[in-house]
Amino acid sequence: MTIQYALTRAEIAGGFFRGLRASTRFLVTNCIYAVVLSGVILSYSGVFSRPLTYKAGSAALVLILGYFAFMPAFLFLRGKTTLRTLTISQEGIHTEIGKMKADRPWSSIKVVSESNSFVVLAGASGNAFFIPDRAFSGLEQKAEFLAMVRGWKS
Repeated sequence: MTIQYALTRAEIAGGFFRGLRASTRFLVTNCIYAVVLSGVILSYSGVFSRPLTYKAGSAALVLILGYFAFMPAFLFLRGKTTLRTLTISQEGIHTEIGKMKADRPWSSIKVVSESNSFVVLAGASGNAFFIPDRAFSGLEQKAEFLAMVRGWKS
């Protein structure tokens, strides 16, 4: 099945938060990334070579919250807003945006989730496809798409 769609920058940034709400696994994955990133940054300041303090804990919390503020801003700036062609088959996902092409096997897709207005397909790396309902001709095609994805994924 092949669908085409283009996302706005606001949809791309908002898709990050929708993905967090729609999928516990996506939320947990991003929380792990935020904690690891804050740990790496704090380790460079030598925080683990001395007793942990309230100040270090506060800094870690600020860095974790900063991750969740930075990601949507990063996605807003880096998101691809041109027309995307996305094809799903038994082998996985094939996507094209202009001259860029990529293939993702089903084994790399860890999250398959749907909401009222989007379908989210996300990998373990945090890379995700936010597919708006307008990409489908109707609810039947969206349901068929999800059934195919879930069938091939399992």
